[in-house]
Amino acid sequence: MADILSVTSLNLYVKSKLENDANLINIAVEGELSNFKKYPSGHCYFSLKDEKSTIKAVMFQSYARGLGFVPENGMKVVVRGKVSIYERDGAYQLYVTNMFLSGAGAYQMAFDRLKEKLEKEGLFDIDKKKPLPQIPFKIGVATSAKGAALHDIISTAQRRFPCAEIVLAPCMVQGAEAEPTIISAIKQLDSIDDIEVIIITRGGGSREDLWVFNSEVIARTAFACKKPTVSAIGHEIDFSILDFVCDVRAATPTQAAEIVLPDIYSLKMQLASIEKSNSRQINRNIDLYKNKLALIEKSDGFSSVKNTVNHNKEFLSRLQDSMKKSVERKIEKLEQQIYSRTQILENQSPLNNLKKGYAMIYKGETAVKEYTFIAGETAKIVTFSQELDCEITKVRKRKI
Repeated sequence: MADILSVTSLNLYVKSKLENDANLINIAVEGELSNFKKYPSGHCYFSLKDEKSTIKAVMFQSYARGLGFVPENGMKVVVRGKVSIYERDGAYQLYVTNMFLSGAGAYQMAFDRLKEKLEKEGLFDIDKKKPLPQIPFKIGVATSAKGAALHDIISTAQRRFPCAEIVLAPCMVQGAEAEPTIISAIKQLDSIDDIEVIIITRGGGSREDLWVFNSEVIARTAFACKKPTVSAIGHEIDFSILDFVCDVRAATPTQAAEIVLPDIYSLKMQLASIEKSNSRQINRNIDLYKNKLALIEKSDGFSSVKNTVNHNKEFLSRLQDSMKKSVERKIEKLEQQIYSRTQILENQSPLNNLKKGYAMIYKGETAVKEYTFIAGETAKIVTFSQELDCEITKVRKRKI
């Protein structure tokens, strides 16, 4: 006999079977909306029905806020999500992550309604668009790390401006789980101070593949960025709500890189042209001022000033000659005075008397004119050519 299960155990077992069935994890179901109700919490509960059957469904607030239209009973829609069971009631139901109006016209209706709403709020206004930096050295890219879009941007950057740094914020770019990863990538890049511009991009795909970029929440996140943003979603003919919100729209990822990054060879040519132009302008200015100077030199006013300057130069030259001669005369006079006084000093010098045969008597180190010597004392007698140390042997008084 098989084990006896509780109701809860049975429901949980069925739930695990449903949630692990690859065919039921990510399915799309088309049907007509019935019993639709949106609660204050933001959760939506409804049923999908066709001619023969009905299935209950729930769309939680985190997914319902990304709806591009207002669901109403009777609308034919396509929902994407998974099948599971609500174990309390034992009823299986759809857990919806995306909802679209059925058919191409339905997609367009949802697109137009959101576009009109955001346009009225001013999210598309031209005067709110931020200018792109002229020469960015660091750009952020929000896209898949494995997609062709990233490869196109990197190869274009290496060709046009290899000194630019590319910062990748990887995210999913399609499917039910893509929206929060795109929002997170945009916010991450916007928070890095030295990133100068953000590119949000993915390659081409079907309308359903690109639909996540029509999300209202992604659009508002891009609009709130402090950094300028560039959208490059799909191919040239593809337009998304994000394209209208971003500051610049590029047709492809390659074009986005070409718009954001300058061509280094063009920059070099521009610099060479500017240098050449500046050189020509400098030469023109030099010639212009030379001509102006020549005209000034020929003018009457300049001739008058020139004559005055020449006159003053002649006056200064004469004054200089006069001062020079005056100084020379004074020097000559001083030299004569010095010579005369030198002669007087030489004439009064004792040496002149010594030359005549006279002598000087010293008592110790002092020359004496009159001194009473006594026998036994010493004295020094200085002649013109000799010094004599003497001893007094005898003293006689001389009659004068």
